[in-house]
Amino acid sequence: MYNYDESGIRIGYGRSQWIITKATTRQLYLPSSQNRELVTVGETISGDGEVLPPLVILPGQLHLEGWINNDLADDVLMAVSESGYTNDEISLAWLKHFDQFSARRQAGAWRLLLLDGYGSHATKEFLDYCDEHRILLYVLPPYATHFLQPLDVVVFQPYKHWHVEAIDAATRTGCTNFNKVEFLAALQSIRSQTFKKSTILSAWRQTGLIPWNPDVVIDQVRAQVAAQPHTPSPPKTPPLDIVETPSTSAALRDLAMQLINDEQLDLNNTTIRKFLKGSLKQAEAGNLALNHLSQTQAAEKAREQRRKGSRRVTQKGGLLYAHEARSVKMNRAQKEGAIAKRRAEKEQEQDEEMEDTIVVFTG
Repeated sequence: MYNYDESGIRIGYGRSQWIITKATTRQLYLPSSQNRELVTVGETISGDGEVLPPLVILPGQLHLEGWINNDLADDVLMAVSESGYTNDEISLAWLKHFDQFSARRQAGAWRLLLLDGYGSHATKEFLDYCDEHRILLYVLPPYATHFLQPLDVVVFQPYKHWHVEAIDAATRTGCTNFNKVEFLAALQSIRSQTFKKSTILSAWRQTGLIPWNPDVVIDQVRAQVAAQPHTPSPPKTPPLDIVETPSTSAALRDLAMQLINDEQLDLNNTTIRKFLKGSLKQAEAGNLALNHLSQTQAAEKAREQRRKGSRRVTQKGGLLYAHEARSVKMNRAQKEGAIAKRRAEKEQEQDEEMEDTIVVFTG
């Protein structure tokens, strides 16, 4: 059993931030990407807790070389459309993609595929392909996917959380334009943190599908019907998960506290106490500055690498896998290298001919 769904993501739109600073005389802001381009990601999960390679639909008409200057998995299927949404052609191409990867792990004669009733999932070509390849479609009822669709109920919430975290991490290392190139570079990390086996199994369990338990959904419907319309839902409290990492400044802090609490030492001297506190502040500030500088330099170096050739066209329209795009890039580089080599050899031959001419003339 599989569930497929698509989700639109504003690739550069994160969340509001609080900034803690010592400056009290003026407002400070953290430069943040506000790129609102829409990218559609299509994900497929299986009932045994696995995830298939995704479909990524990018707004535009051309596939660019810069999109694959990263560690994006080779089996990611990439498409372009003017709106950034799917269409009949893309949906049919995804179905063939699903057939290819789900067939590798197929046990029975048929595969059950749950999806929503979007129009591109109900074309004649789409349905005929399913019949020919023994894919049994089950279209979820409209206005009920927030109860019945595993990806909607559980998975896409952490997916978008880790996307926001990626924007925040990039922003703090100097990125002010989290665009398509940056999104694709972060996609592998976003997916690896989202698609834990436990998360996928929880999605099936919370929709009452695996194991089969329809009361999970029925109880939710009854609770909503019984609830008063004006009853506010309790605010969600984010979990606290603060982990302190030992560092040089922390070791210095521990030593200073030992000195302050040592009864055999006379630390009543105000100057000494100020010196200890000032040392702690300077050590902590220096440690934070060094860490930030190291992260910023590494991130900027990676961004510069991704920008190389970012505007070169790999393919006009259509769909292609990441490994196909890399193959085009490699073939182009080999051709350019061969041309450059031939040009250098020709220039060398001309130089040699010129030298021979000069020798003959002077002789």
